Amino acid sequence: MIANALFSKMKCFRPAPLIAASLMMGASVFALTCASADAKAPAAKSASAAMPSQAPAGIIRRIAVTGTQRVEPTTVLSYITVREGDDYSDQVGDKTLKALFATNLFSDVKIGWDGSTLTIYVVEYPIINQIDFEGNSKVTTKDLQKEVQVKPRQVFTRSKVQSDVQRIIELYRRNGRFAAQVSPQIIQRPQNRVDVIYSITEGPTTGVSRITFVGNKAFNDDTLRSKVVTSESAWWRILSTSDNYDPDRLMYDKEQLRRFYVNHGYADFKVVSAVAELTPDHSSFYITFTVEEGKQYKFGKVEIQSKVRELPPQALRSYVAIRQGDLYDEEQVSKAKDALVNAVGTKGYATADVGMRLRRNPEAHTIDVVLNIDQGPRVYIEKIDIAGNSRTLDKVIRREMRLTEGDAFNRDLVDRSRTRIRALGFFSDVTIKNSQGSRPDRTDLSVNVAETSTGEVSVGAGYSSYSSFVGEVAYTERNLFGRGQFLRASVSASTVSKQYQLSFTEPWFLDRPLAAGIDLYKWVTNYNQADYQSDVTAIAFRFGFPTSEYTSVSLHYTLRYQKVSPFSSASYAVRQYSGTSTTSEFGYDFIYNTLDDNIKPTNGSVMSFSQTLAGMGGNMKYMRVEGSWVSYAKLIGDDYVGSLSLSSGYVQGYGGRSVPVQERFFKGGDSFRGFKIAGIGPRDAVVSGDYGAVGGDFYAIGSALLRLPDFVPKDYGMKFSLFSDFGTLGHTSGLSRSCTSSYCIKDNLAFRASVGVQIGWKSPMGPVQIALGIPLAKASYDKTEFLHFSAGTGF
Repeated sequence: MIANALFSKMKCFRPAPLIAASLMMGASVFALTCASADAKAPAAKSASAAMPSQAPAGIIRRIAVTGTQRVEPTTVLSYITVREGDDYSDQVGDKTLKALFATNLFSDVKIGWDGSTLTIYVVEYPIINQIDFEGNSKVTTKDLQKEVQVKPRQVFTRSKVQSDVQRIIELYRRNGRFAAQVSPQIIQRPQNRVDVIYSITEGPTTGVSRITFVGNKAFNDDTLRSKVVTSESAWWRILSTSDNYDPDRLMYDKEQLRRFYVNHGYADFKVVSAVAELTPDHSSFYITFTVEEGKQYKFGKVEIQSKVRELPPQALRSYVAIRQGDLYDEEQVSKAKDALVNAVGTKGYATADVGMRLRRNPEAHTIDVVLNIDQGPRVYIEKIDIAGNSRTLDKVIRREMRLTEGDAFNRDLVDRSRTRIRALGFFSDVTIKNSQGSRPDRTDLSVNVAETSTGEVSVGAGYSSYSSFVGEVAYTERNLFGRGQFLRASVSASTVSKQYQLSFTEPWFLDRPLAAGIDLYKWVTNYNQADYQSDVTAIAFRFGFPTSEYTSVSLHYTLRYQKVSPFSSASYAVRQYSGTSTTSEFGYDFIYNTLDDNIKPTNGSVMSFSQTLAGMGGNMKYMRVEGSWVSYAKLIGDDYVGSLSLSSGYVQGYGGRSVPVQERFFKGGDSFRGFKIAGIGPRDAVVSGDYGAVGGDFYAIGSALLRLPDFVPKDYGMKFSLFSDFGTLGHTSGLSRSCTSSYCIKDNLAFRASVGVQIGWKSPMGPVQIALGIPLAKASYDKTEFLHFSAGTGF
């Protein structure tokens, strides 16, 4: 209080010797230093000084303003109401002082009255020249600049600086540093300007030593700790911030506990209190949650009352997964309501109201659920508004909409539109909401998008089990000029390959749903597993178009010039295809896609079928057929997502030509985990008794994958999956499976299988992919690999 009193009486920037004061503010120290040249102000009656009980009365003949530097005297007079010719009194003087102090332009104001002249003496607040921060390393200067309210070229006031000190302290507390101290220092500059410097002592991170629960009987402390975001500090959480105390996070944890309990039948659960106590050494917190669990309830009767003629209650029952006798689950009730809203929306009733009533039966410990549907009028779309697309053209978004103005509202088509817009990959978030139109049977759709970066110039480096060290320079733009066009130019090199590529795609050629693209590339690759080098130069043209909402067809033509150079250790099966070749091939792809999200699918499937024919020019003659299918489904809640994929392919020469080695299938590594690149399939054992891969004409491979929930804090950016790969690769046309003096082909179309764990990590250095695979079934000549690793970074 004494410091506050001194601070309130301190007169900064008025003609006086150097004055300094300090103010203790919570955990910070407020230090102000003010200085100006020595000068003497004329004698005046100060508002803060003792004044006679009654000033001499008189007519104000003249009003004079002194002490101004930037503010014009006429501006000062505009702030007061007294004028020349008015009567002067103490009340007039007091009113004038209050009016001028209220402008926040002056650090001091005095009134002088000599019986005829009213003199106003002012000391202007200085202007802030610059703002700087010292001692900050854990919080960036950019973040601090966003937090403070004072800015350069603004008028300096002590209250603003006080407020900013508290803002900085709160920012550090949100970052888990409760011992942070802030000392603002004011440096006087010429022309009544000041520099404001915030000197910061960040202090250590304030962690969480212990999390305990009081009142919990149904679930132990360890179970409840796993449900809250805040975690106890431990050495292995060096990359996580969840073990730093955050009051906002504590509020979120209370809601997480509530959700967990009410989803397990405890409908009356509540968190009585959540108390954080600072340890005596101020290094961490003890957090205690006090809870009241209440009784556990089960679902009683489930009733659906519908006024929609097309949707009677019995037809809607399949949308509601709630069953009588199951434990009460608030999340299931919410999902049931959403499902009914969507079901009614598919019939065009956008304004249909789905009401919900819960009837508790305390004696029986059951809760009855009553869902009532009031259809409202059938609704039509009046207009569609798009917002948030500052770069992307409106037409790029509108052409993905499955609804247009005048169509009947349909919830399924609205959801499908959102899926298609998000699949573009131009937006980090897409929401579509409907609102009341100009009439009860009209609705407006608002499409809100949040654009994300779609272009990048990158210089990358990485490492993989196959390519070893990889370097790349690339320019990629997925939304060229906001038109949805794709452009990529890249140059990459590794210990086994050099690649140069230029690709361009126009998704709506001639403003029609026809995707047209061109690719130019040159690849020089050492296939060490097959003992040859391939040098390919090619140009390819692509055209694609949708045939229905979920199916599309693409056509492609490739003209390829290729040179195969076998290594000295290569077998005859490879050497016989050495030299140059020209391939002219035409093909098509058919795709059926019902995924709910192309980026991170949880439901739906994708099926593809392709055929390629080479021989329309060039000296290569073969036909390739490939097909694949993959399906996704939620297995246990939303946390466990499973997928099953099947793929197969066959290539065959014609016109007396066999399939060259460079056109055969090679599998392993990413395509069959647990085995090396080209680790399965036919091999030649005649060279030094080793087995060199020669590829196969046929393959059939399946993969089952289970995406696991997060076992580590999300801050780590790690994802875990279990997998099992199975299948076969074999059959070599033009090569006998018997051993000769030139080659000895090992090929029995044996069944292979592997299981393992796949780990994805968004590390600070870039994405990392690790596959740990164990072969369960293999041929004696296969090449296995337990660890398959790849990593990269861009800068």
